[in-house]
Amino acid sequence: MMDAGIDFIGFLRYAIALWLATGLIILRIEVKGYELAGMSKERQVCRFLGWMNVALGLLLFAGQMMF
Repeated sequence: MMDAGIDFIGFLRYAIALWLATGLIILRIEVKGYELAGMSKERQVCRFLGWMNVALGLLLFAGQMMF
């Protein structure tokens, strides 16, 4: 059993920041590039992946704050 005074030190905070950052970069840059190139299927996949990264980052952030 873990003592209440011991904090967990791991990579989760960095992973959350990376998921949020990459999601926003994908949504901001990649989607626009595919839109300008007229590649609609690639744009849709990038939008999906970008929003999944952002959602996963926010979900893990909320979970980390609760626990």
